[in-house]
Amino acid sequence: MRLELKTRTDVEDLSTGCTFFGTGGGGSKELGLRMLYPHVDEGKVITIIDVSDVNDKDWVACPYYSGTIAPPTPDIESARSRFPWDYYEKELVTGLQMLEDHLNIKFSAVAPFELGGVNTPAPIDAALKHGIPCVDGDYSGRAVPEICQNTVCVKNFSMAPLALVDWFGNKTLVKEIINYEMGERISKAISEVAWGRVGNVAFPVKGQEFHKVIIPGTLSLSYNVGRTIRECRESGDDPAEKIVEKYGGWVLFKGKVVEKTWENREGYMWGETSIKGSGIKPGSTLKVWFKNENHMTWLDNKPWIMSPDIIEVINQKTGEPITNTDIKNGDPVSVIGMKAAHDIFREPAGLEVLGPKHFGFDVKYTPIEKVV
Repeated sequence: MRLELKTRTDVEDLSTGCTFFGTGGGGSKELGLRMLYPHVDEGKVITIIDVSDVNDKDWVACPYYSGTIAPPTPDIESARSRFPWDYYEKELVTGLQMLEDHLNIKFSAVAPFELGGVNTPAPIDAALKHGIPCVDGDYSGRAVPEICQNTVCVKNFSMAPLALVDWFGNKTLVKEIINYEMGERISKAISEVAWGRVGNVAFPVKGQEFHKVIIPGTLSLSYNVGRTIRECRESGDDPAEKIVEKYGGWVLFKGKVVEKTWENREGYMWGETSIKGSGIKPGSTLKVWFKNENHMTWLDNKPWIMSPDIIEVINQKTGEPITNTDIKNGDPVSVIGMKAAHDIFREPAGLEVLGPKHFGFDVKYTPIEKVV
């Protein structure tokens, strides 16, 4: 079944849900909305196709942005404004054309790399501009900070050839990449050169392979979660309780943000948020550690919920998902936990790239359903 977005409200519901599954990262919802509003304002219907609509011989591309989500310093803001942004929001559609020209093919669809306020609307926008659809699915089921943390990499698919385009119009085609770590470093290095972000178009695959790795239905799920958040805002229902009632998971904790520490390092935003309150387990302080996205929690200094399971912080009253860029002291929040989007991330190969040890914590992963 296809998902159709016809109005600004439809676009807002999808973007809100994608920001929710962005788990603190995935980019700014406001930027994602600015990408999609013009399409519905012009009367277009944004059609997200079912993954079953992709045939075995079709080619599918994966467009996404990479870079830090940390707010820019005045020096960075000054440096990045020295040159015209002629390719702003054109990076991904330009990358699609670069890969088609290089491979001498035509893409039939795009698949998002992840869910997030920007990194889901952005491939939808690029697909519309390129005249092809986006599929109802992605490769991560959430947002993740590193290239290797998705199904295509766990299954050893090549990310090359890779097209990289920044907002100034610098274009790079990487024909071969020796491993995902180097692919990540190349992309992050160029994003830092561009003072912020770079558009990537990677993982060109045929439909036959695409069906082995896509996590289906994640955009529809995001849309439904976003709609539920909006409806709770209108009805006065508790958004966190309603989300877990309808879509599974647990309301882990409710309270107020009392501290946030962070740094911008290696093209990522690293930090920790402390929340005072209470939850479904005895304890008064929840700490959430993030590398762009939320990956580890401690309840009164004891390890608790962790990646690959989903840790999402929302405004306790409005239900609005809060990114780690925007969360601040005094925010009243609810913390929701859900199972990992796909069982592959709980298997040894998945835990190797998305489990606590990958992030440097000497903690054994325990599934959220056993912890709570």
